[in-house]
Amino acid sequence: MQAEYSTQVLVVGAGASGIPAAIAAARAGARVLLVAEDPVIGGAMWAYYVDMLCGGPVTGVVKEARTILEASHRIVPQAKFFLPSSFQRVYGDLLRAEANIRVLTGARANGVLLTKRDGVEGVSGITVEGAPGVSVPITAEVVIDATGTGVIAMMAGAQARYGREAKDEFGESLAVETPDDQVQNCTWMYISQQKPGAPHFDMMRLENVRYGVMVDGLGWYRNDPDEARRLDPGVYLHWGCSVRCRDTRDPLALAEAQQEAFQAMERDHALLLENGYTVHLAPRLGVREASRIVGDHIITEGDLRSGVLPEDTITLGWYGLDIWGHSSGSATVDAVKGYGIPYRALLPQGVEGMLVTGKSLSGTHVAMSAYRVMPIVGPIGQAAGVAAALCVQRQQRPRQVDVRDIRAILCSERQGVQLEFDPE
Repeated sequence: MQAEYSTQVLVVGAGASGIPAAIAAARAGARVLLVAEDPVIGGAMWAYYVDMLCGGPVTGVVKEARTILEASHRIVPQAKFFLPSSFQRVYGDLLRAEANIRVLTGARANGVLLTKRDGVEGVSGITVEGAPGVSVPITAEVVIDATGTGVIAMMAGAQARYGREAKDEFGESLAVETPDDQVQNCTWMYISQQKPGAPHFDMMRLENVRYGVMVDGLGWYRNDPDEARRLDPGVYLHWGCSVRCRDTRDPLALAEAQQEAFQAMERDHALLLENGYTVHLAPRLGVREASRIVGDHIITEGDLRSGVLPEDTITLGWYGLDIWGHSSGSATVDAVKGYGIPYRALLPQGVEGMLVTGKSLSGTHVAMSAYRVMPIVGPIGQAAGVAAALCVQRQQRPRQVDVRDIRAILCSERQGVQLEFDPE
C-alpha cells in the first residue's frame, strides 16, 4: 500500500451501488478511486450471494451488467440468478474498461479527513488501515459513502437512524406504534447443486423453503412445486433462513446471529447432502438493514405511495415494501406503484463534500425496505457518481449542483439511466 493516495472522486464501498457510482463518475470525466474493505469487489453480490435482480427498472450500469450476464454467464437457458463469481467478473470488466478508475481492495476505513474550503468545513477524504499502527490518508475532492452502513458519513458527523420509527412520526401505515431498535431480519443464503446421477429432490421437504428457493426459469419453488420438479435445473438459490440480529452494527452480534442461522439450516443441509446435493454457503450472513443516514430529505412510505415523482428525482423504483421480520419472521410484501428517489436524500444533513448512496440512504425503516434492491441502488449510485463528477468540474459542493444537469447526464446514452416511467 502507498503512503498516501489522492483522487478527484473517492467511492467507499465496491458493491451494488458503489461500482455504478465509480463507473458513472469516470464516464462523466472524473478521476476515481474505488475503495473496498473486502479483498475483492462485489459487496453483497459476493459476500451474501445476492445474485438476482428483483425490482426495477433495470437500467444504466445494472442493465449493462445484466446483458453480459445473460449472454455469457447463464447457469441454465432461462437463468433468474447467476453465480457470485459471474457478477464479480462482469463488474470487474466494466470497471477495467474505464481508464479513469483505480480500485483499491482490502482497505478498511478508520477515519475521515476534514478540510475548510471557502470557509466551509467538509469531508476531504478518509484514512484506511495500513501496516499495524499505520493509517493511510486518501484525499479527494468529493467522497461517496457506498458502504451500505453509512459508516463514513457517521465518522464525518452525520446523524443516523437505526431501527423502526413510530407510526405517529411520519404517519406510515406499516410503522409500529412505539419506536424500537429492531431492523429487518438477516438471512444466510446458499446455492445447492445436484450431483451427477442424483435423483431430483423435492425442495418442499425443506423446513425453510418458505423463505425462498429460486428455480431458474420459474421463480419461487413454493409457488409451483410441480413445475419446479418438472424443470429440475439442478441448481437452486436458497434464502436459507431468517434470524434476528440484536444489532447489525455490532460485529459480535452479527457473529452470534450467523451461528444461530447455521443451526437453523442444519436439518435442511443434511437433507440436501443425503439426497445427492452439494451446498455452497455465502461467506457471510446477509444484512438487509443497518444505519440509515439522515439527509436533507427522509424518504417515507408516504413518498413511495404518493404516485408523484419529486422534481429532483434521480432514480426510479418499482419494488414493493418488503420488510423481513415485520411480523412472523418471514417477509411482508406490500406492492406500491412506481416512485422516485430524490437527490436530497443523498445529501447527509449537516455534512459537506459527501454523498451517500445505497441502502444507508436517508429514509425510514419502512421506506428503505423497498428501494434497497440492486436495480434501484445501482442507479442511485450512478446519480451520486455523476453529481460528484460535476462538483469536480465546476468546483462546487454537492448541494450546489443543479439537479437538472445530473438528470440530463444520467439520461445520456453514455449513462443510460431511465428517469421516466414507460406509459401503461
